[in-house]
Amino acid sequence: MVFVLMVVGGLIALVVLALVFLPMMIDEQAILSLAQQQIREATGGELVVEGDLDLALFPQVIVNLGPTTIDLPPQGADGSRLLAKATEVNIGLSLIGALSGADEVGDVRLAGTEVTLFGEDGSVESQVTVSELTAKGLNMADQPMTIQGAIALSSGTDADPLSLAFSGRVRVPPSLDRVTLEGLDTQITGALTEPVSASLSGVANLAPLNADLDLSVQSPGGAIDGDLLYTAKGSPQIDLDFRSDSLNLDRLQPAGSGTSETDTVPVAQDPPTNPPPMPLPVGPLKDLDLQLKITAGELITSGQTITNAQLFVRVVDGVSDLEYLRGVLHEGQLDTRLTIDVTEPEAEIVLKGGLKGVELNRLLTSLDKPNTAAGYVDMDWSINTEGESAQDLQLALDGVLNMGGRNVEITSASAQDLMCRAIAEINREALTQPMPPTTEVAEMTLQVQFDDGQAKLAQLDLATPGVAIQGKGAASLSTLDFAATLEASVSEELEQLDPACRVDERYTALRLPVNCAGNLTDETGNLCRVDIEDIALQLLENEARSELEEKAGSALRKLFGR
Repeated sequence: MVFVLMVVGGLIALVVLALVFLPMMIDEQAILSLAQQQIREATGGELVVEGDLDLALFPQVIVNLGPTTIDLPPQGADGSRLLAKATEVNIGLSLIGALSGADEVGDVRLAGTEVTLFGEDGSVESQVTVSELTAKGLNMADQPMTIQGAIALSSGTDADPLSLAFSGRVRVPPSLDRVTLEGLDTQITGALTEPVSASLSGVANLAPLNADLDLSVQSPGGAIDGDLLYTAKGSPQIDLDFRSDSLNLDRLQPAGSGTSETDTVPVAQDPPTNPPPMPLPVGPLKDLDLQLKITAGELITSGQTITNAQLFVRVVDGVSDLEYLRGVLHEGQLDTRLTIDVTEPEAEIVLKGGLKGVELNRLLTSLDKPNTAAGYVDMDWSINTEGESAQDLQLALDGVLNMGGRNVEITSASAQDLMCRAIAEINREALTQPMPPTTEVAEMTLQVQFDDGQAKLAQLDLATPGVAIQGKGAASLSTLDFAATLEASVSEELEQLDPACRVDERYTALRLPVNCAGNLTDETGNLCRVDIEDIALQLLENEARSELEEKAGSALRKLFGR
């Protein structure tokens, strides 16, 4: 037993001495040469280490490299040159794995690393700055390893870089031509006004650069499940297929396009008399090559909620083409298309589509005009505009909006009440019966034309029991001030409401003007009045004309002896 203990003690002493003196006997340049040879044979690339290689074997096997560069040529016909520079590389070797010949290297930490991807002409396609990257169980045997780190990604343009923090498991084969993600959790900052969290799984090929990933996203606008296809050399470069129960597009604003809801609210100040126009955030559209498909149970855009929504967008060469947006909006069927062209300094926008069977009260309530009208209308529009700012786009609107209604009720005003009070005043009588509080519209046709910074009421035809109304008018798109003149004609049906509202033949031939003016944001509802003076003047003119015609007729009869 004593002999056995002496042998074991001697072996332990030899191991300790080896760990202390082995670094002195190892040819560090030979290790580096071996690593350079393996990278050259596997990829055709070059490994360059500036300064000495630092090797320590106690208390663990650690290799420290100073400033290190790996230059990989294109891998395959469509590959791109990749240049990686690191200020520091620390490799913690697995001694047991090394002695047993296992593929696992150990743990690796990179700091201050920049990875640049070059195009065929030598231009920078994309650049990644890795502030820190740690890989545990590092290997090139396509076995799982754990990584975590933070990177910044830029596309070689003036756009701000994206920042990503990530952690998860990945696999890399000996050829280094692809990365397989197994539940990589990321947080992305700089893409939108608020951070986005995502979990990715799938395969990213490095030669050429492309990826096929499954996504699970927690965004400011809601939870999204989707598929992401990325192809650096193809078009669309980014192909997204998103599915969501509820998605608020109003909260998915590109970074730099405005403040988010969580930003600090500044102290209120008086606005300048003439605020400068704000340029449009068109930068992201110029650089995107994107195809996006969204299917959502509920899609919120411009403050409106569309259910059973389907959206398809193609963005390429500075043109964003929303080929369709379909769904149910306020009980109506929406189908519209939008094109945004930012290839020129002035953005050009074309909007076409229709909304069939929309419920008026729900629509007007969403526009902060509740209890104004009810019923169902059909709408269609064809509008275009251009400009360098939102103000430019508003004032340059050009096009037409058509609307036709059925079973419509104007709940904020009564045409019968308005006309009967005017007729009773002309008759010098007082109404004795209550008037209808609303206007039930049997037929309605409306057309609004946009031109010269105005929304012009080009046509209005409205029929309600006893009253028919036609009109024209205009509203300023900058101030929302409006003025309109409606011409009403009345029938004997009004007399059924009140004896003082009786209509004789003197009125049926008249145009009864109703003048409306004010601001579209006015909540009072008292914006229209019947022009009694004009009606009285028409009556005098008609009576004078009738008397003159009667006298002329009598004179002619006498002249011809009749």
